[in-house]
Amino acid sequence: MRGWNTLTGVNELVQTLPVSWYVESDVYERERHEIFAKEWQCVGFDYQLDRPGDYLTEMVAGWPIFVRRGSDGEVRAFHNMCPHRAGVIVPDGQGCQGNLVCRYHGWAFGETGELRSARDFGAELPDDIGLAPVRVEMWRGIIFVNLDPSAQPLHEWLAGWIERMSEWTLEGALFHSRSVRRMDCNWKTYGDNFLEGYHVPMVHPGLARQTDAVNYRVRTHGDRRWNIHLTPHPDGSLQPGTFMCFWPNFSMDIFPGGWCTERWLPRGRHQTDLVFDYFFSEGYPDADEIVKQSEEVAEEDVVFCNLVQRNLDAGVYERGLLSPRHENGLADWHEMYLEVMEHGGPATPVGAHPPRNPTS
Repeated sequence: MRGWNTLTGVNELVQTLPVSWYVESDVYERERHEIFAKEWQCVGFDYQLDRPGDYLTEMVAGWPIFVRRGSDGEVRAFHNMCPHRAGVIVPDGQGCQGNLVCRYHGWAFGETGELRSARDFGAELPDDIGLAPVRVEMWRGIIFVNLDPSAQPLHEWLAGWIERMSEWTLEGALFHSRSVRRMDCNWKTYGDNFLEGYHVPMVHPGLARQTDAVNYRVRTHGDRRWNIHLTPHPDGSLQPGTFMCFWPNFSMDIFPGGWCTERWLPRGRHQTDLVFDYFFSEGYPDADEIVKQSEEVAEEDVVFCNLVQRNLDAGVYERGLLSPRHENGLADWHEMYLEVMEHGGPATPVGAHPPRNPTS
């Protein structure tokens, strides 16, 4: 799906993904297992697990999990599901629970997930019954989980992203606020929107006045899984900070005085939660204004993504064409997506298979 023909030296038209990838239920089921069950997913932050017993929950593409700090200080993650009859161990959200006891029938588990007691069960149980563990690791205070026990370590997965992020100071910033929006669109519909600045002059008039939107660019750095957004001022200088996006649904926005994470979390074939978490240096005077501007841009994106999804569902549109000037990052991700869906995940930094351009 590359737009540049090395033989002719000219840009060639590149097609988008077919509409079927955004609307069909069986596609989402394949995505759950080939993408979201195999890639590291951001689920929260170290500050949320300050004390022993503190936990947070998340739905990872339909899999309910919880992350908890034990009395020994270790952070562990499990499927939020009792092996008896699938009851929940902790309530949804964030809280503190000293003991891991199923809220349905009272089975009790140790901090490492082993069964301690099957309340009034009436029979002996096998020794290997316990909570199903989930891999959990941290990077700079950000918590990631991976449902695949054989997945590479988080720091290997992040690879060059770690070095690129080393110039930005994240530590020391304090949590400011969170926003959550339920979008009526496929997760890729929003992801596609994030991967290009072509829409900025039309969709974000406030942002367009602050930037040279025509020269908004998305740049990769040898690893197609992540990219950097360059947003120049009208005078040609670069905006302070940066936007960085990592496959499949995670972004970090760095701005003066702080930073935020942005996640678009699939809640089904046609629903996605857009979650922003903002962090600022203590007492930073412009924090509220930066959040306000960010939220305005987010709201504008959500409105248009919902409208795009409505049109994708209408049955008229089949596929479109990508701009070689503005949508190169999107072309890379579409190519990577097709490779993962055809050959299995996780995604690789460079293509492992010849790209193809399917008709359905």
